[in-house]
Amino acid sequence: MKKNIKPTEDGEINRYVNEEASGMAWFDHRREVVFVNGMANSGENHMDSALALSLLQGCPVVGVYNKKDGFWSDLGQCLMDKGVLVGAQAGSFSAWSAAFDVAYAAAAQLKSGLTKIDFMESLVASNKATASLYRYVAEMSVQERSKLKIFCHSQGNLITSNALTAVALALGEDAIKNMEVNSFGSPCRYWPPGLDRTNNAFTFDPVSWLDYNIGFSSVKVGFTPGLISHGFDIYMNQDAEFVVNRFRWGSFRMTASMDEKGLATYLTKMGNNPRRLKKIFEWLDKHHNSDADDVAVIYSKLMRTKHAATMKALANADKSFITLLIKCMDEGWTASDEKKEIEYLKSL
Repeated sequence: MKKNIKPTEDGEINRYVNEEASGMAWFDHRREVVFVNGMANSGENHMDSALALSLLQGCPVVGVYNKKDGFWSDLGQCLMDKGVLVGAQAGSFSAWSAAFDVAYAAAAQLKSGLTKIDFMESLVASNKATASLYRYVAEMSVQERSKLKIFCHSQGNLITSNALTAVALALGEDAIKNMEVNSFGSPCRYWPPGLDRTNNAFTFDPVSWLDYNIGFSSVKVGFTPGLISHGFDIYMNQDAEFVVNRFRWGSFRMTASMDEKGLATYLTKMGNNPRRLKKIFEWLDKHHNSDADDVAVIYSKLMRTKHAATMKALANADKSFITLLIKCMDEGWTASDEKKEIEYLKSL
């Protein structure tokens, strides 16, 4: 697997490390996430997106390249991808699994030594990116798959859905259970069962309208520069708003309710990446000021009691993040629990 190169072949897999972030104390070289790009993306687009994701996530990115072949060719492949394994995704998975086992048994009679993994790969080989992602995930250990996080944009969602369905059929449904998938601008309506998936979509992203089953489980952002937005870079730029909206109910920038504890708990799982955390708290302070202090208090308390070493690392990496937390709590009337957390933060 090569590092930080522009891919040229469909299904090519490379590793991307953002050089700006790689030397920072908060960059975790031991962790990796996977990125699958959408249609009409060049190798340079793919590389730039993977490097941007590496900066945002604070870790290396394994990029699976979905090569562009021209608009109409890409659109045709996208439409074909939508129907590849829909029966297993939307219908009875157990019935499809049984049918796959029967087909594999028949194929194994004709070809000695044929494995389930190899047999399934032959069934998804028409899309090289799907086959590459499938093989990459299928060859992981059980422990590696349980920690895997996949980020997929546009047609990359169809590729990911088909690849993970193929993994589940070849290795069993539990092979992808609770695997984290982060969708952006997805046209994919159907997914295999058991995934922990978050669907991020701009209200005016026409590609996401193809997933007309998104429902209330999707995280939506309405207003972006240019109104109609779809590019992965735009999604990454709006990361803070997407994170907050995951725990917010409302519309037109008006909030009906905010799950402050849920958001604070989610933020504690981001580790010691002050760059990303600062942008989220800055967004809260600017657009949801009445909730920002409560989220900051809960976050500080959780970090102090359960992740003290990580909080210390955050303070050492960027003192301005600590200053921002204090600002969120110190504005207006300051309650006793806020004063307690402020004193703790000042001691770091």
